[in-house]
Amino acid sequence: MNGFEKDNENPYRPYRVVSVKQIDRWFFERHDHRKTHTKIYETVIRPKFGICENTFLDYRHEPDELLDLFPQPVRIEFSLWLPAMQAKYMNPAEADRFCIMLWDAFNKSFKRILREEPACRINAEKLLMSLMTCLDEKSPVRVR
Repeated sequence: MNGFEKDNENPYRPYRVVSVKQIDRWFFERHDHRKTHTKIYETVIRPKFGICENTFLDYRHEPDELLDLFPQPVRIEFSLWLPAMQAKYMNPAEADRFCIMLWDAFNKSFKRILREEPACRINAEKLLMSLMTCLDEKSPVRVR
């Protein structure tokens, strides 16, 4: 194989189809011309998956049963959902700014936890508490 095998022969194709269909469903709104299939393709799907518009159209017309046959883990689904929601509700500059703030808060949270407990496995509650602390320190408005 030269790395350019046909998409239909690729064993990861069903997962990519499911991801693309899910992103499109989260974003698209039938009567809102700001939330079209073309816009989500241009803002999220093409940059993330590197597929052409015709492939995107093919994926959209794949059977919905694939969504049940190839479920995504929550951590993967969330990483697809966030950019879709940002494209849907935020302008690109604000979405980027938010991602930088969130990335910084996560990074500080991981470092803080590992500094306090170097060999620990981080659980969800511990990370959430540390993340909330980091976000609270960063916030111009104190929420309590």
